[in-house]
Formats: sequence, C-alpha cells, structure tokens
Amino acid sequence: MSGNYKFIDHTADIACEVSGDTIEELFTVSAEAWRSSVVEETKYSKRESKKFELIASSKEQLLVDFLSELNFYLFTRKWLFNLVKEMKIKNENNAWILNVKIEGMPLSAEIEIKQEIKAITFHQMNIEIIGNQYSTLIVFDI
Repeated sequence: MSGNYKFIDHTADIACEVSGDTIEELFTVSAEAWRSSVVEETKYSKRESKKFELIASSKEQLLVDFLSELNFYLFTRKWLFNLVKEMKIKNENNAWILNVKIEGMPLSAEIEIKQEIKAITFHQMNIEIIGNQYSTLIVFDI
C-alpha cells in the first residue's frame, strides 16, 4: 500500500490531502486520516467486525458518506473504527457502490478523543487521478 495522507493548514477546520493507488486505497487512507484526527493512537484490545454497503451518485458523495458513517459509529454508537478488512467500490448504472468490512471496538476509558468532528464536508473535495494515483482534499468540520 502506497497511499498516504498529510494534514495541511486550514483556517477553522481540519484539512487533509489524501492519495492512493486505487480508489479503495484512497478510501482506506481517508478513514485512517479521519481516525487520526479524532483519537490518540490506541491499542485495540477487543476487536469486532462490522459490514455495510453504501450507494451514492458520485465518488465524492460515497467518500463523504463512508467517513460520515465512521463518524456516526464513534460519536453516536460509541464504537471506534480501526481497520478496513475488505473493501470493494464499483460504479454501476450511474451509482457508486461501496461494500466494506471494518474492524474496531467499543469506546473505553483508555481511548482519548482529541477532536469531535461535526461533519465531513464537500468543501474543495474532488477525487481525481493525478499521475497514477487517486487523490483528493478532505475537510473535516470541527
């Protein structure tokens, strides 16, 4: 995996440039950047898996929906994402479809939340292929 993320200065929110060799890698690295934004590095003692499917009209909407789902799990269901186990993204009949299996654990007292993200925004988001890598900018509204 050669995907990466880099936080960049942003006036009031958290902004991150993300890249990956495939669209799946871009989404996986984006999830890692989200997690890095909200919690301190932690050990995952009790691991659980979750599967879900998302459908959107664009790849940008799909990425926002995916990260919003992780955010919902953390701040509403008190469950922290750790790892993408399996991911498949396809474009079918003008719809972008994501099937994913993730791993994580229930929140515990040892997990320190750094920042609450209110929303994942579309601000400046444009998933494009530059050279041979997918890339985008993600802005987390805090």
